[in-house]
Amino acid sequence: MDWRLKSVIRHVLLAAPAGATIYRWLTHQVLGSMSGMPAKWFRVFPSRVKVLQRAFGSEARSQGLWCFDSGATMAAGLAMAMATDAPGLLTDRWDRLCDRYCETSRRVLREKGPDLGRLSDAPEDRVEWALAQTAGQRAVPALAAIGMTYVRDHSTVDQADWHGRIGCVFSGGALEHYTPQELEQEVARMAAVLRRGGVMSHVVDHRDHRWHADKTIAPLAHLMLEDDEYDRRFGNPLEYHNRWLRSRYLELLSRHGFDVESEALRTYEADMPPLDRSRLAARLRDADEQDLSTLVTHFVAVRR
Repeated sequence: MDWRLKSVIRHVLLAAPAGATIYRWLTHQVLGSMSGMPAKWFRVFPSRVKVLQRAFGSEARSQGLWCFDSGATMAAGLAMAMATDAPGLLTDRWDRLCDRYCETSRRVLREKGPDLGRLSDAPEDRVEWALAQTAGQRAVPALAAIGMTYVRDHSTVDQADWHGRIGCVFSGGALEHYTPQELEQEVARMAAVLRRGGVMSHVVDHRDHRWHADKTIAPLAHLMLEDDEYDRRFGNPLEYHNRWLRSRYLELLSRHGFDVESEALRTYEADMPPLDRSRLAARLRDADEQDLSTLVTHFVAVRR
């Protein structure tokens, strides 16, 4: 669907009470827009396993995992069960988990789980165990059957039961949708709950999300709007993007007590529509070349 038409539909729905909830229900529950996410979770999860193993070595399987904004499918929980023997936590502030994706998630587990299990040094029967435990169940009880807790509220992790049990917190395409104030709160929460030596693994998409549907615009075109104009057009629960570049995340994570590495997973390529640097929003005109050439970043942050 053209992003302009999609934006119009979003704004019409947002004008109604609970419009954002209605939109997510229509796209996730009725249209099945998240059907590809199980395969994506299993495709990206090996990088989380490697982060966990680098941080904890032979103790990696005993670490609890926290998936921050796990999305509409239970696939992240199934992947977590391949990587760890410890109880894990999945949170999602939009409460998007849908039962309609359960069978798709189990199918992907059957196809991709063995490779993930070998990478994670899982017992040989781990995939069959997870399939048997979750067979025929709805998403929440299925996750519980494999030791995973799903809740909407991130503050659940503030409970004493979770402190010191989390070895790794991870997310994919989530942090860019949080305001600066929310990021301060959530990163402080992550720092507090992680055990010493614990690690965060966050993939952040800096791109203008319209670019995913329209490759004729610059991947960072949203940086050319001044804050007031951007907030007027995109400052809503469905389209908000904080427009942070790589260096600002590095500063935030470092300030909260983490040693941080960043890897550029996607960079500006010559065949992409160029960004007109002369038209950048005023506060972004001093951005350095590395920030403006990095489109997707994997941040690995180890708690001091």
